[in-house]
Amino acid sequence: MSQSTPAPKRVPDSPIRHFHLKAGSDAAVRGFVPFYYLEAKIDLADVRSGLRESLSVTRALEIIQFEGDALWTEDMVRTIDPASVESGLPASAGLRPLPSYVDATRLQWIETQCLRYLLRHFEVRIYRNPYLRLYSLPGESKDDFTLRCLEMLARPFRSELDRIRELCDRKLERVKLKYLKTESAGGFSEERVSAEARNRIHEMAERFEELFVTAELTAEPAGGAPMFSGTVDGTLEQRLASIEGEAREAIRRLAGEYTEMAGNLDEYLVRPSLKDIRLGRASILWMPL
Repeated sequence: MSQSTPAPKRVPDSPIRHFHLKAGSDAAVRGFVPFYYLEAKIDLADVRSGLRESLSVTRALEIIQFEGDALWTEDMVRTIDPASVESGLPASAGLRPLPSYVDATRLQWIETQCLRYLLRHFEVRIYRNPYLRLYSLPGESKDDFTLRCLEMLARPFRSELDRIRELCDRKLERVKLKYLKTESAGGFSEERVSAEARNRIHEMAERFEELFVTAELTAEPAGGAPMFSGTVDGTLEQRLASIEGEAREAIRRLAGEYTEMAGNLDEYLVRPSLKDIRLGRASILWMPL
């Protein structure tokens, strides 16, 4: 059961720090509205993923009066580029009134609320490949992480490819034994047919060499080229075409399985604990309308 944050003890008033967001040179500024301004350093160290990163967090949060355990929702918070922030009040007129309850005491209490907000909402999203037990790096895109997973899968993919190559070579060897004769018993015509069959089988062996050597594991496996075709002997041509088709289909299926393993990613969330957050003093940021 959650407990409400106790109201802070009264502290002596100290000057409230004011900042303002620079408006573009061509922007027509109608005025400025005050927000709470949060600056924090968050040091993340996640054992499981190995993520280690130090982050600077700057947020503008709507000025609201809280009730109980209420906190800002995400639509009430804006990420701020610190390079666009300048110290002090904006020079132009048109400042919306700062609520009377916003004083140094309230800002000290707001720091506690900001801490609760970060603990509840701040997170770093990375990717995890459950098959490889691998996690993405900070800032690494999903596509780049998928490519890195493919690179790590290249060696086992090549081993599986060699196994398929051995099976296809054995099938081709059986065809060779059936169609290539060491001696001719049927005269010149059969010698010519046997020589052409040898050429066809030799051509298929060369095609196999190119097929397996050039096969790569990519994010989108390429389709196979047209199957072997010829006119020497219908049965031989069908056998060779069948072996080639089986080889191409086996490569396509294997590449598909491995690319699926590389692309099967989960989102992994890293959140800070209380000791990871170093919170700066809360202040007021004037945002242009």
